[in-house]
Amino acid sequence: MIRQTGVSNYTFGMLFRHAMNMMTGFSILPLQLANLMGFFCTAFGGGILVYVVGRYLLFGATVQGFTFLASIIVIFSGAQLLALGIIGEYLARMHFRMMERPTYSIREEIVPPDKVTT
Repeated sequence: MIRQTGVSNYTFGMLFRHAMNMMTGFSILPLQLANLMGFFCTAFGGGILVYVVGRYLLFGATVQGFTFLASIIVIFSGAQLLALGIIGEYLARMHFRMMERPTYSIREEIVPPDKVTT
């Protein structure tokens, strides 16, 4: 839709800041994405570590480069991200409970016929 008259006073930076506030202030989706990313990083690092150690135990050959060190770094980085995501999600849920909004709203109340007052 095109604006009929006038020009918006919002700059791109103001719109971006507003969008970020809306995404992080009313949703736990970014925290859930951090949880998933942390889990997958930890699993990926664990897979690399199993490959490196398995190759060493089975064939006696080490993997060239710094693969072992990189796998340890990825495991710990993923574990940190996973822990931060869990703590953040816990805090977000507490925040939503503290906002004192009802957990549900009643659209319509049905009154039994014997309770109707005219």
